[in-house]
Amino acid sequence: MLTPQILDIVTQLAPGVQSWPRRQPGLLVVGGKILRYADMHSFFHQARQIFGDRLYDFQCGAPAPRILDCGAHIGLASLFLKERFPAARIQAFEADAQLADTCRANLAAFGASDVEVVQAAVWTHDQGVSFSTTHDDAGHVAEASGAEKVPSVRLKSLLGERVHFLKLDVEGAEFDLIDDCGDQLANVDRLIIEVHAMGATQARIGPLLQRLEAANFRYVLSDLHAAIWEPSLSPPPFAFCRTEKFIVSVFAWQERPGA
Repeated sequence: MLTPQILDIVTQLAPGVQSWPRRQPGLLVVGGKILRYADMHSFFHQARQIFGDRLYDFQCGAPAPRILDCGAHIGLASLFLKERFPAARIQAFEADAQLADTCRANLAAFGASDVEVVQAAVWTHDQGVSFSTTHDDAGHVAEASGAEKVPSVRLKSLLGERVHFLKLDVEGAEFDLIDDCGDQLANVDRLIIEVHAMGATQARIGPLLQRLEAANFRYVLSDLHAAIWEPSLSPPPFAFCRTEKFIVSVFAWQERPGA
């Protein structure tokens, strides 16, 4: 089992992870196999959430669920989901070409080479998009200076048939994606969105949740983190709140037979 091996490494790394240099790739030996990482800080926090907190665990009546892992990074979520559902049909999307290669290598190393890794950003069209590549877990669609053009896949086009689980960790693109998907969201059974409420995007959480409600989803908001690492532009007038910026996960599901 991969989970206890990963958690053992997380425990060993915990005392010193903050001192590791950022965006330095490396290798870890996990059960005699090589797991590659692009940024130790990103690996540590993802591994703790995915394998320790079981952030992406879900109930499913299908023996071979169709899963879309959007924002796959180095493949930890896909590895966890293949352990949870060995027959799962997973497509993993990662816009950063370097991370996509790392993702493929990790999946192959741990017997999950049947996961289809697509080096592309999920977006509102399939004509390519500007992407800010950071090689950690913060790469995002952007028109910023230094952004590069990467291939894109329209998420809506992937929802024409049933999706048992959709994971969206796309650093702010979730607002445009959910808005574009519209009625096709009804084909999704389970959905977890990491929502990035950073300044101007904060006001768009309401419409995002309304889209889910219109598609008959129930949802819970959890796993909230105040983004104190980002500069605060207009701090809240409350002593308890250190910043107006935060990240929160939306756990949404359809209540229907066989889901």
